[in-house]
Amino acid sequence: MSYFNDRRREEMIETFKNILVPYNGTEDSHKAFESAIALASPLQAKINIFTCIEKRQIFSLFQSKTKDNEFEKEKKIVEKQHSGMKTFAKENGVACSSKIVHEDHAADAILSFSDRQNIDLIIMSKTKFSSHKERMHYQSTLESVFRNATCPILTLI
Repeated sequence: MSYFNDRRREEMIETFKNILVPYNGTEDSHKAFESAIALASPLQAKINIFTCIEKRQIFSLFQSKTKDNEFEKEKKIVEKQHSGMKTFAKENGVACSSKIVHEDHAADAILSFSDRQNIDLIIMSKTKFSSHKERMHYQSTLESVFRNATCPILTLI
């Protein structure tokens, strides 16, 4: 029995070396990050924190700097969050990197990053939102990642 457990552990260590945690700033996505730390530590895996700040559609005749200013403000907030998470990972002996992108659709950005970085496991949480619009948007992101990912997904509820 011990052989099987040791062998299975070695297989898992080799299987999950590169973990992706899509992070949207919610408490639930932070719990997904904490779960990734708990999993990555014994497996000696690397965690990739990934945030997509989605482009907002502004209907006007002129390109406005407001969109860029809003993105830069959001990016600074997210950079601070990522920095704290990377520090926490380091304190727990886990290698960690982070990426912030500005794209049209979060799911597409997550999937593209996952493929480019050879991600072995995606850890996401099912986030509770207050508005129907937020709930529908996030569910479609989670569903799209779930249906199209080329690696296993651990979904926390």
